[in-house]
Amino acid sequence: MVRRRPKSLSIATVRLAPPVFFPSVSSVKTALLPIEYIRLLGALESINGHFLVSAFDLPRLTRPDRDEATVLLNRATKGGRVILMDSGNYESYWTGSENTWQQVDFHRALKTFSCSLAFGFDERRQSSEAVVQARLILERQREDTAAANGVPIIPIVHGNPKALPSLCAEIAREFDTNMMSLPERRLGEGVFERVRTVAAIRQALDETGRYVGLHLLGTGNPLSLALLALAGADSFDGLEWCQTVVDHGTGALSHLSHADFFSAQTKWGDEDIPPQLRVLAHNLEFYADWMKRLRVAVHENAGVEFCRLNFPERIYSQCAAALGWESRS
Repeated sequence: MVRRRPKSLSIATVRLAPPVFFPSVSSVKTALLPIEYIRLLGALESINGHFLVSAFDLPRLTRPDRDEATVLLNRATKGGRVILMDSGNYESYWTGSENTWQQVDFHRALKTFSCSLAFGFDERRQSSEAVVQARLILERQREDTAAANGVPIIPIVHGNPKALPSLCAEIAREFDTNMMSLPERRLGEGVFERVRTVAAIRQALDETGRYVGLHLLGTGNPLSLALLALAGADSFDGLEWCQTVVDHGTGALSHLSHADFFSAQTKWGDEDIPPQLRVLAHNLEFYADWMKRLRVAVHENAGVEFCRLNFPERIYSQCAAALGWESRS
């Protein structure tokens, strides 16, 4: 468990209240266009105050949509909402554009579209030595920072689960950053290995003598959010909020076609708006409440109790046995 978790995490002038979830907007594996998600998130500010956009998607919008996205993102950041910009490498990979989407394209998007924070352009070169790999990442980090017009850049760290704790600690020692990010898929094969990897990274970061926030890329399952937050992660983004429908009673995710089963759980089921938008609003309501309650539990050192009360009994029992909760009860 995390021994010291700040209630507020500052990255330059941006303040986050961890653990925090950023709904992601992407053109990959989603039903609507990015501009449609940005519109919805802009309209539902009272439910959700922040979200993530892709540097790859924004320049590819048609001209009217691109102009509208520019206005909406400017309005959001000026209004104090935290807008994260991803490097776009997720979309470039899934669209087969890795050879044409380059760091200079990311820099161009950074200068064109407004955001509060941005993740650095992934360093694809790999070294087995933590010191060498850290220097490669920091070299890329300095290039991104120089092109960012003052937008804070959060480095993305890639590595195997065993190497990540020492690599993250080396980056924290060598570079004055208050947050770093890692893809969840690189933390291990199963959820329990991923939880243990995050706990090891958190311990290694804490041993540097200062608190460095940890963001996990591609984490949007409610159960994973809780488990990884307990292990030491502070911030998350994911697409589950727009790819599935969530059961407010259990936190379980279902296919979008099953939305009828859960429509009575929020007021949105009766709203005269398109069905897809009703589901998205329904989901955003859940994530806002889930993260609010999880945040309280984490800061009160009651995370295990949160899981006991909110996880299905069978899953909670598996977690307790695998993560040693039973010995602490």
